[in-house]
This record gives sequence, structure tokens and C-alpha cells, in this order.
Amino acid sequence: MLNTLKSFKTFLIEATNLGPQELKKSATAGPYNGQDRTDILADLIKKQIPLELKRGGKITVANIEDVLSSIKQFKKDGKAFDLTGLDGKTVSTSALLKTKEFGGGAGAGGGTKQTEIGESAQCVWMVAMLEIGSAMPIDSFTDKVLTKAFKSVSVGGTSLKQILALDDSWRMSSYLTAQYAMDKGIIERGMIFHRDDKLMKAIYSSKDTAFKNNGFKPLKDDKWNPGDIWAEEKGFSIKELDTASVEGLNNDILDLYLQKRLVGISLKKVSRGVVGIEKNVVRPPVTADHKFTGGRIKSVSKGEWYTTKSNFVDFQGGYMTLSANSAFGSHKVEIKGKGARGGGASWGVMQDAAYRVYGKKLLPKNSDLKKEAKAVVAGDEKALKNFTSMLQKHDKTISIDQVVEKLEKLKKGADVWVHGKLGGLHVLNILAAGGKKADQFVTQLVNYAGSSTSDSSAYIKLTEK
Repeated sequence: MLNTLKSFKTFLIEATNLGPQELKKSATAGPYNGQDRTDILADLIKKQIPLELKRGGKITVANIEDVLSSIKQFKKDGKAFDLTGLDGKTVSTSALLKTKEFGGGAGAGGGTKQTEIGESAQCVWMVAMLEIGSAMPIDSFTDKVLTKAFKSVSVGGTSLKQILALDDSWRMSSYLTAQYAMDKGIIERGMIFHRDDKLMKAIYSSKDTAFKNNGFKPLKDDKWNPGDIWAEEKGFSIKELDTASVEGLNNDILDLYLQKRLVGISLKKVSRGVVGIEKNVVRPPVTADHKFTGGRIKSVSKGEWYTTKSNFVDFQGGYMTLSANSAFGSHKVEIKGKGARGGGASWGVMQDAAYRVYGKKLLPKNSDLKKEAKAVVAGDEKALKNFTSMLQKHDKTISIDQVVEKLEKLKKGADVWVHGKLGGLHVLNILAAGGKKADQFVTQLVNYAGSSTSDSSAYIKLTEK
């Protein structure tokens, strides 16, 4: 009984639904490995294969043509859509279970772990490729060859056994990527390849130091440089990196990248061919500018200001949703738009962006937002008046009496609701004046979400052609 209960709990933890963030990805395992999940969904629907639901049960899609059209639209806007079953019942795509067909079922973190092993394997294949040549067919890369190459890499806790156990799809991806990298001169013989080891940790630690010396909140590692592996020329020393400033560090990373002495490489699993995309290889990095077009306290599609805890910022080419991670949790922004679809930024990033643009600490700490929310719900006159005033900037018809009425209906959850609303209102408040600074603030967040900020460093992305 205990084992059964344990298994059930494990299933609940591991089971993942196909929310928009998951649906727009490719499968990393299973019978459709490497294919876009939207294409997998379309194929299953065409074949009238029942789709499993996370809550239990299945649905066989009846409105096939409508759903195929919705899939095409999803590829443009990333919004979940409805499926109608043969029984007439309708469910959202977010209710679907990520089954083995979509690359699920590998256990909690299974896909992530396999990806980590695949990245380490890439290091091994690159050494082997440089050793025996890119013209050699894939079957030349025997376990013996890979075992020898493994001795020359530094891949943290990944074992040779794990690398050799990868299936043929990963071997093909490693082969094609290594072949491309060698033929294009991205990697050279004698380089040392690293993943999750002392050198990589030292590189990202240098980044943290540089940002702190500038008085900036450090970018997350993958936002500064999303290199999954790093190629190092023998003789390179971490002491060569200038950590006195972000600009100095990024100049060094770029110089080293161009000299092929230290190269950050972002990897995507491939199956057919490879293309390399260089990022941030000019000074300063080329970043897109985004124009702020307005703020909203309610969704465009449905509802009123009091039916959502979220707020919204519109910019040319997209919008962002401002909401709390959880009850009284820190706020975040999720961005939908060109170059940043599905990306996001934390409250700390927003605070830092506001400080950089406006020169003041305009966004409060989360603990202060919590206190402010509780004061509003408790009926504190000043807090209630301020909260209402922030709402009125976006809807002049809102009154204090109306706010009190709506909060009374929420009862126990009122303080959580106000807290969720408040964070976004503070952001909208500093954007209200518009102008160049509002554009700059929005630009910082959008580019951060797309790992394309002026603070990001040089790397190359190797992905499916």
C-alpha cells in the first residue's frame, strides 16, 4: 500500500500538462523525438488517436479542421485553444497530458537530465571529430573512439557510461553538430571542452562580480551567456577576464570568442542539419528597440479589472503580463512578442531596469507590497485611496466604494488578490508618463527575455537548419 501511494504521488509530481509553454517546444524523447509538439498534435488528431487528459480520461477530437487551423494560429500567438471531443465536451489544450508521444513520461526532470548528458556528449564528440576528421561516417565513432575522447573533456558529474548509453537520435545530433562546428572553424584541434565544471562556474562567477562592481543586479547566467558548453584554448586563464565592469568583461569575452580562445556554445538537439547563429559579436551588441504603447488593468479578450490579478503592458509587436508567482509571491513579467515569445523576467530584473532608466528605486520590495495589500484590505484610508487612484489612471469610472464592494466579495482571498494586482500597478504607474524612458524600460525587459540585452556577451547558437 505504501509503495502504491508513493508511486501515485510520484505520478502526480511527474505528470505535466501541455500548457502553451510546453506545447510550443519540440519533443526531446519518445516516438516523435525532435519534432515540434504542435506538429505531433496535428498528426495524432488527423489519425483520430485519443489524447490523454492530465486530470484523467481521454478525448478524441471531433472538430479536426477547426483545430488544425487553431494550431496554425498558435504558432503565431502562442495562446492555448479548445478541442471538442466526439462526446461534445470541450477542453483546452492546457488540459492535455504530456504523454510519451510529446516526449513526456521520462519521470521528473527526465528530459532535462537527458539534455544535460547530451550536452556533455557533445563535448566528447567534438574532441573525437577533431581527432579523426569530419569526413568520417558516423559509424566510425565507436565506443572505443568516444572513450578515448572522454579523457580529454571536463563535464562535471556526467559519466562515460551515461554518454555511451544515449540513443541513436542523440548520437546523430552530436555527430552533425560536431561536424558543422569543425567544418566552420568554430572549434579547433587542441581545444578543451567544458560543461558544468570549475571553469564554467568561474566564468559565470566573473559575470556576477562585474555586475556587482557596476552596481547592477547580475543577469542570470543564461541571460548573460546561454552557452551550454564552453570551448577553451589551452593556456587560457580565468584571470584574463576584466571583472571591473560589465563592459570590460563583455569586451574580453568578445575578443576571446573572435580569437577562438574561449567560445560559449548554445546547443539544440538536431536531426537533419545544423546552422550556427552568432549572438552579441559586435560592440555594443545589436539589440531591438521596443516602443511602449499603453497599459491595461484588464485582459483584451474578456473580463473586467476585478476579474484578474494580472495587469498588462502593450508595446509594438507584443505585450507583457504582470502577475505574482503565487499567493504573496514575487511578481514576474511574461512577454509575448517578436524575439521574446514565452520569455520573462523576475521582479528583481524589473526593479533593476527601473533604476537604470529612471535613476530611482521606483519599484517596492515584495515585502512592502504585501504590507500595502493588507493595509488596503484592512480599510486603511490612505492605502485604499492610493490603490484606487492607481486603478483610476486606467479606468476613471472606478470609485473607492466600488473597490471596497469588490474586495468584500473576495473575502479571505482579498489580500492575495490586491497583492497580485499591486505589483503590476506600480509598473504601470512608472510607465504612465510614456516617452523615451517608458520605451527604454520596455526594451530592457523584452530584450532580457530574449537573452539579447546590451549586457549580454558573445556566443554562438548551434541549432536545427
